[in-house]
Amino acid sequence: MSPSFRSFAVASWAALRSFWLIIGLWLAMLLAIETCFRLKNDVIDRRVGQRPSARVAGDPRAAPWEADFTREFNATRPNRWIPYLYFGRRPNYQGRYIQIDSAGHRVTPQSSTPSASVLRVFMFGGSTMWGDAQRGDHTIPAETARRLNQLAGPRARVEVTNFGEVGYVFTQEIVDLLLQLRNGHRPNVVVFYDGLNDVAATVQYGVAGLPQNEAKRSAEFDMGRALDRTGFARGFGKDARALGLLFGQSMRQLELSDWVLSHKPAQTAAYVAADSAARATVRNYAGNVELVEALAARYGFTPVYVWQPSLHASEKQLNAYEQRLRRRIERDPYHSRIQQVHRVLPPLLDSAMTDVAPGRFVDAASLFRGDTLAVYTDWLGHNTEVAVPHIVDAFWPALERAARGALEHPAATQTAPAARRPASN
Repeated sequence: MSPSFRSFAVASWAALRSFWLIIGLWLAMLLAIETCFRLKNDVIDRRVGQRPSARVAGDPRAAPWEADFTREFNATRPNRWIPYLYFGRRPNYQGRYIQIDSAGHRVTPQSSTPSASVLRVFMFGGSTMWGDAQRGDHTIPAETARRLNQLAGPRARVEVTNFGEVGYVFTQEIVDLLLQLRNGHRPNVVVFYDGLNDVAATVQYGVAGLPQNEAKRSAEFDMGRALDRTGFARGFGKDARALGLLFGQSMRQLELSDWVLSHKPAQTAAYVAADSAARATVRNYAGNVELVEALAARYGFTPVYVWQPSLHASEKQLNAYEQRLRRRIERDPYHSRIQQVHRVLPPLLDSAMTDVAPGRFVDAASLFRGDTLAVYTDWLGHNTEVAVPHIVDAFWPALERAARGALEHPAATQTAPAARRPASN
């Protein structure tokens, strides 16, 4: 071996060893810093959860069943992909307070009285319909089923299906209904319970009619294409971009990254004036209602539409806990804009719906005006169990009329296939 080659080999080895030493020290420092951040955040979370002063009058976390419910709720949070709908619950979960059936719907406790005919009611909405912070027999569909069973008596068996899903907007619910109708499932009555998610999506993007967090779905699509080795793009360049993408995503999982990003100037949601956002949301909502009305005429069901109450613009007498939530809303740029839209929107919507669905649209925005009842569990607007009967009271007259009409025409309540969601790909 020539002296020059030997010197080159020794220098190269020394450089490589130094490089790996630097990388190793950098990784060790990163691991140490990340461990410190995680320990600090864990201690803070534990202290907040144990601090008596963290809870005030009306705090729903004082319920004895809340901890067990939260564990079950978190166990059902991992979603599955559902064609056309984006996502939904994984099927076949059995808990004490939450049960998910084989179709991915939350189970609604109801009578199983044998009958030759069935009064079938589909109930669509977001997490407030699904029953966030509510045990299975205290959800809106459960309360509705109890009342309908009393109304139907021995004439028909009542089947109430909870199609609610966290984050869904009105348009997603219509797509879900279309899939049910396409597969031969025929409801007698369909209830849509909306408002919070539709307004949030409008403020989020400055455009009405999009699902919530559409930017995440777009990013997930781009990421999937970048990592897909079966795509049209091949070669070293794509592999390098894929590795860079994986490294970037790995870094974003660090608590250190969260700390660094928290010191960047906040990126506010796309600005849109409250009046413009409200009018756009109303146009989109009314357009969706016209679509449902056409489906109802073709498939023979009666739709009922409910615009839900919200903490953002509620005129109820807020308890101490709800006052804290309201202050949080008013400090947050995104939610304060949502609040402004909710305050402007109801009269515009009432006017638009007068001729579209007379007698079947219920504006429950002011439902709890002046009430002292504990209604809201968080600043997003989820409801307490004690508020549910009052919410059902708001749309019960319209629902009762629709149900009585179906019961008076037995041919419309004959047995049909149970409602299911499409299988995931």
